[in-house]
Amino acid sequence: MKKTWMCIAIWFLGLSAYGQADTLLHLDEVTEEVADLDLLTEDQDFNGEELLEEMEEHEGSLNLNALSYSAAVQRLGLTDYQYYQLQLYIEVSGPLVSVYELAAIEGFSEKDVGRLISLVKVEAVPERSTFWRNFFRKSRSSLIIRDSWVLERQAGYDTARPTHYDGSRDHLCFRYLFNSQDKFILKISGEKDAGEQFFQGKQRQGFDFYAGSLAFKRFGVLRQAVVGDYRLNFGQGLVMGSSLLSGRGGDVSQLRRISTGIRAVAPTNEGDFLRGAAATLGNTVVQGTVFAGQRFGTTTGAAGADISFSHGHFRLGGRAACLFHWDTSSARPPNAPALSFQSLTAGIDYQTTLRKVLLFGEMAVTHLGKIAMMHGATLPLTPVTHLAIILRHYDTGFESPLGKAFGASSKNSAESGIYVSLQHIVSRKVELKTYLDYYHLHTPTYRLDAPAQVLDASVTLRCAFSRHNLMTLTYLFRDKPANSNEEPHYHRLREQQQHRLRILWQYSPLKNVTCKSGIIWKITAYQQPAERFQGLLLYQDLAVNCWQNRIALHARIAYFNTDRYDERLYAYEDDVYYAFTIGSYYYQGIRGYLVLRFKYRFFALWLRIGQTYYLDRQVVSSGLTQIDKPHKTEVRLQTSWSW
Repeated sequence: MKKTWMCIAIWFLGLSAYGQADTLLHLDEVTEEVADLDLLTEDQDFNGEELLEEMEEHEGSLNLNALSYSAAVQRLGLTDYQYYQLQLYIEVSGPLVSVYELAAIEGFSEKDVGRLISLVKVEAVPERSTFWRNFFRKSRSSLIIRDSWVLERQAGYDTARPTHYDGSRDHLCFRYLFNSQDKFILKISGEKDAGEQFFQGKQRQGFDFYAGSLAFKRFGVLRQAVVGDYRLNFGQGLVMGSSLLSGRGGDVSQLRRISTGIRAVAPTNEGDFLRGAAATLGNTVVQGTVFAGQRFGTTTGAAGADISFSHGHFRLGGRAACLFHWDTSSARPPNAPALSFQSLTAGIDYQTTLRKVLLFGEMAVTHLGKIAMMHGATLPLTPVTHLAIILRHYDTGFESPLGKAFGASSKNSAESGIYVSLQHIVSRKVELKTYLDYYHLHTPTYRLDAPAQVLDASVTLRCAFSRHNLMTLTYLFRDKPANSNEEPHYHRLREQQQHRLRILWQYSPLKNVTCKSGIIWKITAYQQPAERFQGLLLYQDLAVNCWQNRIALHARIAYFNTDRYDERLYAYEDDVYYAFTIGSYYYQGIRGYLVLRFKYRFFALWLRIGQTYYLDRQVVSSGLTQIDKPHKTEVRLQTSWSW
């Protein structure tokens, strides 16, 4: 790290010579927390496909006359009061005929209308009779085919080795979508990992993983019915939740979970989802959901129900989920039952508004009497200052396999804490966000062999110099003990403090050119004995769109230098459509990638080439993926058709 300051100085001198584009999927607002995964969620696996599913569900302009609560809050950024007034206006005056009618609805300002014009549309809600008549005429379909591979020869493809891959190096996948008026949706996908056989040998069925779902929406009292693969998200996620991020990003509006209910999916990775059937019945006041299915890749089944009541600003819901295990293998003892009970979790959630204060929370209990609860509130101190507070307590031994609520760990167990977030608009061009999270881990966790108290804090400053010139500065701090590696059989705890500074500058020097320059610096300091390790990442991005956005080029060049693997740094990378990539940068080297996209009418073609060149080693990876060269090159080719 001796050249750290020199690299930073050279970097700032060269900022104006390069440029970068906003991401292909416009994910800047949500990838800030993703960039801090190694600091905030050390024990969690990040599945970016869940985010892509949410974006796909709300893709395109939203019809104000058939606007769901989740889409209004998550996609459009409406407040609960605005959504309530919109629904009240439609109930009293009938469906909207123009977007500009929003100006006549209480709670909507002229600025709100201007912001929403490009995001919404006004259409009549199709009747059941006209729906079937226009089933194909008003439908849309898309097909994606993708192939990815590593250019360098990996050890696993050497057939002379006693253990080697049987298949090719291609990582193949496809995804098909059929959507008729957002009421009938069919999704099918398939995936083959690199090294696996394809339509030969032990893999005669082609892809080693298939997924799919069929969904019906808004047919009278039937709000939604899904057959196939799906995910669940109810209440604040203690009993059933699949939220992507932890929520600890400092943004007051993102702390509360939105109950999206059933989400039909067709994932291209073998993630955690249910395969079975689910249905929601009801109206705008009362809704009930039942589901049953198998957790993919396991012998665990799940069944449960949810019921919710809504009236004005008040919402109340209750739910229960039962997990059971079945064993049909020949190794099962003759007298042992094939079906056995595993766990039961039940809970209730609430949400209400008292004047300008939003209160929300959820409480859950298992069949063993273990309790979990979280309660939150958001309140505007002034028109430009908002405060949020969340209290949480999860008993040791509390288990909710289908849940994923607010917290520092993914299991929502053995944790108690208080989270405070403050958001302040300093001026028209400057915004300040800060949070503090103080919590107690009651049992040993990842790389921590004893209970401990942890403090996380962050300050983010956003400066919008102009519409196309934005700078973001973020400082994160963590005070958390860590295992000492001095003795191999006994891990003594020692003090550990982590600091991270991130500077992002996004600007557009030309009309069709967008630029982003980034610096991420991480320092880890230990006590007893005193040690200090650092990590540095510098990157410059460039994006160019031309020929009426039919041709796009996205590129990055990055330099990284970390003292250890533990100081690895993360940054979001542009990728092909419906692919989410978080780059992991560690050791010392240079990384670059290029994404080319050609789109014409119903056809689109993507090519992505990325290479990591290490400056401090001659071998990349180990085992079957080992490359006897200091670099690794990844290629991704994708085609898509839409009609």
